[in-house]
Amino acid sequence: MNRLNTVITSLFLFLLTGPLSFAASNQQPITMSLPKSIIKEAIHKTLPVNFTLQSSTLLGSVSIDKIENLQFKDNKLSSHITLSGHKLNLITSIAGHDLRMKIGSITMNFQCDTSIRFDVPSQTLYLKPIITELNSTDTQKTDIASTIVLLFNNRELPLQIEKLKPIMTGAGNKLLNISMDIANIELLPDSLLLSITPQIVATRK
Repeated sequence: MNRLNTVITSLFLFLLTGPLSFAASNQQPITMSLPKSIIKEAIHKTLPVNFTLQSSTLLGSVSIDKIENLQFKDNKLSSHITLSGHKLNLITSIAGHDLRMKIGSITMNFQCDTSIRFDVPSQTLYLKPIITELNSTDTQKTDIASTIVLLFNNRELPLQIEKLKPIMTGAGNKLLNISMDIANIELLPDSLLLSITPQIVATRK
C-alpha cells in the first residue's frame, strides 16, 4: 500500500500548489474536486501493489495486478480486480506442531465494492471491501483463493495518509507558513471530493 499512499499524497500536493479552483471562507475548509479520470490514472500508475500476508493459516505474498471497470458511487468504489498470490504456504497444526504445505502461486479475479471512511484525528483512510464473484485460474486451488479473500473481505483496511507538507511563501516583509490537514475525503459519482483545513502562521523575515 505504500506506493499507492505516495501517489495519493503527491497528487494532493500537486493540486494544492498548482492552479485550481476552490471555495474557502474564514475558518472553513477548502474543498476541491478530483475528477475520476485523475484517480484512475493515479491507480493505474501504482499497480502492481505488493504486500505480505499476515495470517496464522497462510504465508506468502499477494499483489494487486489489475483494477478494471472502476466505478464511483456515493462513498463507494466498484471495480473488477485481478490478484495473484506468490510463494504461498498453508499452515496446519497437528499435535501442537505447525506444518507448512507448499501451495505455490495462484491467480484470481473478483468483483469488489469498497466503502471508504476517513478518520480525521489519525489522518487515516479506511477501505472496507466486499468481494463477490470470485474466480480462480486453477480450480484445484479454489479453497486457497477463498482463504486469501477472507483475509480482506468485509474488513476495514487502514491506509495512512501522509501529512501534507506546509507551503512557505513570502508576502512583503513577512513569511507565511501554510500547513494543511485533510478534514474529509468523500466519493461522489464522478469525482473524489477533498476537504482541507489550512492554518496560516505569519512571521517576519
